[in-house]
Amino acid sequence: MKENLTTTVFTLLIITVLISSCTSGRKRDTNFLPPVKIEIADEIKNDKELVDIVKSSEKAINEFSDNIERIAVDGKVLLNKEDEDLTLMDQMKIAKMAVEFISNSTQIASTLEKFDTYVESKQSQGIINDAQMKALEQVALKFSNRMDEIDAKYQDYYN
Repeated sequence: MKENLTTTVFTLLIITVLISSCTSGRKRDTNFLPPVKIEIADEIKNDKELVDIVKSSEKAINEFSDNIERIAVDGKVLLNKEDEDLTLMDQMKIAKMAVEFISNSTQIASTLEKFDTYVESKQSQGIINDAQMKALEQVALKFSNRMDEIDAKYQDYYN
């Protein structure tokens, strides 16, 4: 009997993950922080690689931000429950949130890797200029500011 329950839970978890990964993205919650917008300076508009990095960073920051806020909202009730009080559906929701978070974290990691590759390439060639560095710093600043905004918004949420 226990093997059947374990198999059923595992099968439902896999189905949930597949469905969630195949569906289109959720609409943004109107109570979420507004999307981050990173302006492209005129000095770097001709640097296609850097513009792509900045735009992909903007997208990754917004998706990461939305994901954290979704976890805060959806997980409030679930994450305050004791393990023995979690139902099968609760466990599946937690697993889905974890998969979405890991997936989005992978995107952030990929973006950071592009950053590093870009900077290392330009530095090794000795051709990184102030405008390029300023654009990269702007992305880091936007990310840091967004994390501070999320922290401030939800600091009393679980108390």
